[in-house]
Amino acid sequence: MHTQHAHSYAVIMAGGSGTRLWPLSRQEKPKQFQSFVSTQTLIQETFARIARIIPPKNIFVSTTQKYKKITLEQLPDMTEARLILEPESRNTAPAIALIAATIARFDTDAIVATIASDHAIENPEEFEKTITAAYATVAKHRDKLVTVGINPTHPDTSLGYIKMGKEFATIAKKRIFSVEAFKEKPDLATAERYLADWEYLWNAGYFIFTATRFAEWTKQYAPTLHHIIANIMDTKTVSPSDTETIRALSAQTPSEPIDTLIVEKLSDQERLVIPSALKWSDVGSWSNLYNFLREKDGLSIIVRGKHLDLESKNIFVYGKKKLIATIGLQDIIIVDTDDVILIAHRDKISTNIKKILEQLKKDGQETYL
Repeated sequence: MHTQHAHSYAVIMAGGSGTRLWPLSRQEKPKQFQSFVSTQTLIQETFARIARIIPPKNIFVSTTQKYKKITLEQLPDMTEARLILEPESRNTAPAIALIAATIARFDTDAIVATIASDHAIENPEEFEKTITAAYATVAKHRDKLVTVGINPTHPDTSLGYIKMGKEFATIAKKRIFSVEAFKEKPDLATAERYLADWEYLWNAGYFIFTATRFAEWTKQYAPTLHHIIANIMDTKTVSPSDTETIRALSAQTPSEPIDTLIVEKLSDQERLVIPSALKWSDVGSWSNLYNFLREKDGLSIIVRGKHLDLESKNIFVYGKKKLIATIGLQDIIIVDTDDVILIAHRDKISTNIKKILEQLKKDGQETYL
C-alpha cells in the first residue's frame, strides 16, 4: 500500500500545551504525551494510525524545542532529522508555513497532511480510508487544499464546523465536496440546527496540500509570514546552530491559526472537504473526553485507575496510585495526580479551568501549571 505514497508526507502537530486537561496535562508533559484511552499516549496512537498509510520515514513531527526530548522518547521510530522545531509555540499558521517550506526544500512534489497529535479515534480503518482519499485528491488536483469534516453525532459548542458546498468528485470511494464556509464554535441552538442539517460537519483541523502550493498561498495571503519563514530557512541552511537568529525571527511570526490567516481566504474552488464517519474526539476537555469514552465503552461511570462506588451516576474518575471511593455523586469529574486533585462539575469544568490556571499564576503557584 505504501508504494503509491512516495511523495506523501504526514506531519504530527505536537507543539500545544493542552491546558484544558489540567492537572494531568502540564506544561512539562502536555496531553499529547499522556495516555487517556489506551495504554499508548495520544501521540503514539497518532503515529501508529499514520504508519498504516505511509512509510514511517515520511512521518515528521512539528513541535517546540521544549518537547524535543519527550517526542523522541515516546516515538522510537522518529529521528531528530524528521523533527521540525519551533523555538516556541506560535499557533498553527507559522508552524505549518515552516513545515511546507522545510519539506518543499527536499521534495518539490510533496503532498503534506498535517495531523493533530492529541486526537482519540475509535475506528482507525476509517481514518486510513479518509486520509488515503485526501492524498489521492491532492495528487489529482494539486492546486486544492483538502480538509476532513466529521459527521456530527451530537450538538457540540466546543468545535468549529464546516459547511459543505457543491459535490466536487468521488475519489478513492469517498465523496468530496467544496467548502462553502467555516463556522466558528456555535451556541447550543445553532449547534442543534447544524446537527439537523446534513451540510454541516465538525472541523477536525486536518489539512492536506502540496508543499509548494501552500508556500504560494502564504506569499499571497500572509506576505509577512512568508518573508520571515524564507529568512528562517536561509538561516537554517547557512548555519543550523544559529538558534538566536531563528528565535528572533520566529518571535516576529503572527501567532494566528492557519484557518483565519490562510484557509478562510481561499476561494470555494480551492478548498475541499471529505465527510468522514470517524468515531473521534479532539480530547479538548475532561467533559469532552468523558462523552467520547461513554460512547466508546457504553457506560455512564468512566474509570481509569482504582475506584469503588456506591450510588453515583454519570461520573468520570481518573486516578493513578490511590483508590478513589465515591458515594452518591452525579455529573462529577475527579482527576487525581501526584500533587493536585481536581474535583469539578461536568458542566462547569470547560469554561472555568482557565480561571483556575490564571489564579495559580497570579498566586505564584507556577509549580502546579
